Amino acid sequence: MEAKTTILQKPLGPRGPSGPRRPLPSLATSSHLTPISPPVADYPRSITPTPTPSGRPSLKPILKLGIAMENKFESYAGGPNEQAGSYMSPGEEERTIRPNTTEHPLPEGPRRPQPIDRVREALAQISLRDSESDGAIIPKVTAGKIWGDDDLEELSRLGEGAGGAVHKVRDRNTGAVMARKTITTREGPVQQLLRELAIMSSTEHVNIVAFFGAYMSPSSSEVKVLMEYAEGGSLEAVGKRIRERNALVGEKIAGRLAEGVLQGLSYLHSMKTIHRDIKPSNIVLSREGVVKLCDFGVSGELILSNAGTFTGTSFYMAPERISGRKYTIRSDVWSTGITLLELVQNRFPFPPDLSAIELMMHITASDPPQLEDEPGVSRSDEMKDFIKQTLIVDSNLRPTPKDMLAHPWIISMMKHENTMGRWIAQVWGWARPRKSREES
Repeated sequence: MEAKTTILQKPLGPRGPSGPRRPLPSLATSSHLTPISPPVADYPRSITPTPTPSGRPSLKPILKLGIAMENKFESYAGGPNEQAGSYMSPGEEERTIRPNTTEHPLPEGPRRPQPIDRVREALAQISLRDSESDGAIIPKVTAGKIWGDDDLEELSRLGEGAGGAVHKVRDRNTGAVMARKTITTREGPVQQLLRELAIMSSTEHVNIVAFFGAYMSPSSSEVKVLMEYAEGGSLEAVGKRIRERNALVGEKIAGRLAEGVLQGLSYLHSMKTIHRDIKPSNIVLSREGVVKLCDFGVSGELILSNAGTFTGTSFYMAPERISGRKYTIRSDVWSTGITLLELVQNRFPFPPDLSAIELMMHITASDPPQLEDEPGVSRSDEMKDFIKQTLIVDSNLRPTPKDMLAHPWIISMMKHENTMGRWIAQVWGWARPRKSREES
């Protein structure tokens, strides 16, 4: 019985003579015991990260992680919401989602070129040509000049362009007035920024905003692009001014505007470039009324890679772009038609009571808008057909910019006297200009 009691109590008693005591491992000194932290390199990007110490998963960083992956949202079907529209750099992303990785980093691989380095290299390789006007008045800018903030006097803020603010500036040395666009260099839009710099520095056409140079501010990671100042403003501003005065755009002016846009697009097409973001705010006018395209090479891709701003410009997109199908320069023709239709009708050509997503569905599923006569206003059949051709839903059947330049309406309108300079002066209340080389 005693032996039985000993057996029952053995687990609770001493386990035998103890040997020499081994020192307990210390978390502070041990090299083989490490506090557990979420793995970094092996995480599939689509899996939700380990919850934060509070016990609640942080949804907002997860959405921003989706944007940082540079997915191309070819159609809007939910996606990250507008609260996740701002871009987070990789460093910020890791500190938010994986706070412990900075204490025990994994071995680093070969250093990849940083985005800012790529921008500096691109700026160093840009060669500025002598400014030529092709008939338009452009301030003389010294070729090869190295720009800096101290060279320029900021005159006023012009507005917000793709990726940054636009200011009116003056060269302190020559007095030349230019537009300066400030772009913050982040991981996301760097590729688009490089693309825009490459296109702007290589294009030379009367219907494309002239490029005068670019530089990086030494006190920040901002790239500042100097380009032609279009004193006549954008078609968006012009259209607003015309509506305020209860006026209308006549066919002759509309024809000249359409011809200028198509000439610019045709030139870009010859350079194997698609604008991707034709809309009233990206079409500007010189003081002489010369039509010029701006903000190309970056806007389209920025919109597609950021669902938070996708709907801001997609109202002018062709159905194939909204649906995520392949698109060509013919998509810019659709955007030109919508822009022109809005200008001559003094209203957006789609139903005003639709939400953003409903409007996307309407553009892709409904018949396109057409130019129609209104009380007291009639348009020529040729103009109506021009609009109809630009808004053909099937992109394979829609004409190219070069095709549209041969449309009978364009040919007919170009035979009339060019009064663009006098028209834009009338819009803004300027003194009536003398007949310039463009008005011939």
